[in-house]
Amino acid sequence: MSDVSKEYGAALYLLAREENVAEELLNETRTAEDVLRDNPAYIALLSSPDLSKEERSAAVVRAFAGGHRFLLNFLSMIVERGYSREIVACFAEFRRLYREDHGIAVAKVISARPLSDGEKAKLVAALARRYDVKVEAEYKVDPTLLGGMKVEISGMLLDGTARRRLDGLRADLSALTL
Repeated sequence: MSDVSKEYGAALYLLAREENVAEELLNETRTAEDVLRDNPAYIALLSSPDLSKEERSAAVVRAFAGGHRFLLNFLSMIVERGYSREIVACFAEFRRLYREDHGIAVAKVISARPLSDGEKAKLVAALARRYDVKVEAEYKVDPTLLGGMKVEISGMLLDGTARRRLDGLRADLSALTL
């Protein structure tokens, strides 16, 4: 993450917190980020030297019309200053600070197959109890795991994959045959 995204993301968060709209902006930045990730050509357009600062600013304000005025002003300022490619990283910094202030830990879950909504709910509840924090989970599927899952949370790696279990069994068997 660049210094620009840290500085601007923090500024947006501090303003939102001060004005008691951090949760509203959290939701709006997620929506805006989804739109930008789904449309990378739009970021390229906003970064184009073919458009004036005013045209870029007007384009982003039109695209996110209806959003909170802080979000619109933020996006306008970012594109005018030529930092369009930093928007998503700014939103990530905003979320990081929000989570930090609200005691929310992020659990990165990698599983061999997609988890059902029930499994996700049970996992989040178990992690929240174990670490005594609110938990927000990000899910990814990796079929090479063979089975089970890995969870990274609060700097800890919980590895409940079939591969880890097989490696452990292999090591145990190797120790017996010596």
